[in-house]
Amino acid sequence: MKSLLKGVSQALFVLGGLMFLVGGRAISEFTKTERILAEMLGIGLAVVFVILGMVAKGAADNLDDEDAASQ
Repeated sequence: MKSLLKGVSQALFVLGGLMFLVGGRAISEFTKTERILAEMLGIGLAVVFVILGMVAKGAADNLDDEDAASQ
């Protein structure tokens, strides 16, 4: 479970970075919305993905600490 959470956290960090770099342009072109609104949405999604990645990494670290304490 620990390695799965670490992998998920890394994937979420990468997804957050990609959303920050190209998310606004992709959202703007696919949904035909204004560019400024799409950029704000892309940055917001990037923040959400990074926060979820931090939560997953923290959960993996807590599982690691619990395993070490139980032995």
